[in-house]
Amino acid sequence: MIPVTFDNIIFSLQRYGGISVVWTELLNRALADKDLAVKELDYHQIPMRFMERYRIPAYKAETPSVFHSSYFRVLPQKGVYNVTTVHDLTYHFYRRGLAKAVHLWEEERALRNSEAVICVSENTKRDLLHFYPWVKEENIRVIYNGVGDEFYPIESVEKKGYLLFIGNSQVAYKRFDVAQEVAKRTGLELRTASNVTREQLNIMYNEALCLLYPSDYEGFGIPILEAQKAGCPVIAQNTSSVPEVIGNGELLVSHDTTVRMADAMADKVRQLLSQPTQSIIEKGMQNAKRFSWDKTYAQTKQVYEDIYYNHHL
Repeated sequence: MIPVTFDNIIFSLQRYGGISVVWTELLNRALADKDLAVKELDYHQIPMRFMERYRIPAYKAETPSVFHSSYFRVLPQKGVYNVTTVHDLTYHFYRRGLAKAVHLWEEERALRNSEAVICVSENTKRDLLHFYPWVKEENIRVIYNGVGDEFYPIESVEKKGYLLFIGNSQVAYKRFDVAQEVAKRTGLELRTASNVTREQLNIMYNEALCLLYPSDYEGFGIPILEAQKAGCPVIAQNTSSVPEVIGNGELLVSHDTTVRMADAMADKVRQLLSQPTQSIIEKGMQNAKRFSWDKTYAQTKQVYEDIYYNHHL
């Protein structure tokens, strides 16, 4: 058995969010895996120290083991092999001041002390190597996120035909302003989804005409796959990792000014209203089949095995 310590610090930083979803899916599979001896650092049970998220975990591994943190922490002990997952490089592009400086310090510390680095897309890997060219490319693994089985078409749900926006509307690069302009141009209702269960979110995907995803930057873009799996077309900006994830580019628009992007997305909405959408829906559902959490976990487990047995054969 491979001893693996999971640092669950992310659950103390956010209740909702893509990283929490990823970590939950990995952790649940690892706990059920008889090939691994799993130790959790659970901060609902362990007392939180001041500025815990930036500190070295107060934990000493008793045997050689793998340490995987949910958010840029490492365990600098002899015989401990650290794994870091990079979900995106947003702090480099969109943050300023002290918050950016502290995050980049933490990020670099994790990368310098990790034997393996997991990137959730090829685009994230390119960004990583741009900002940290000293990271050895052979130590980087691209492992795509998955999509949950709780997203599926529901025949009994009535289509309400609204536009759906998912993401923090207060974060500028998510481009909620574009979504608002699209709603104005098309005369359709715009709804946002936040703090909802995945079951409730699936219903919203089923009710919506489409998901508007105008974000300027995504490390991966899990909502794209959730919507597609639920049979909801996705109109998105053709940037960062989105082309890798979305598959067919029929509903992609180019990066431009707010006005021009809103015009282009509004045209895509009108296309959905005026033409049969079954082909687009089927292509989206087929694309979503490329991704699964079981595949994500299997590839992540392979990283654990590779770095552990590299030291113990």
